Amino acid sequence: MGTLRVSGGISFANAARALGAMPHAGPRGSTLDLDLAALEHVDSATLAVLIAWSARARRQGVTLHYRRAPRGLLNLAKLCDVDRLLGLA
Repeated sequence: MGTLRVSGGISFANAARALGAMPHAGPRGSTLDLDLAALEHVDSATLAVLIAWSARARRQGVTLHYRRAPRGLLNLAKLCDVDRLLGLA
């Protein structure tokens, strides 16, 4: 399907809204790349949203790839042991 850019912040303050704003993943069997380079202010809520987006995409038969994750997100994902789950390892 292509690459979409995620920008701004996903935090406790807006996680519920971010969950509802998952990018449209496309038809079953498609692949969607999410460029996270412009993502700011990451915390555990950010990880929860990304995990939920991945799960929803998988249920819809879509492959979701996170690309260019910021260093803070990579470090937090590794600390929480979800880096491989999100494909960030």
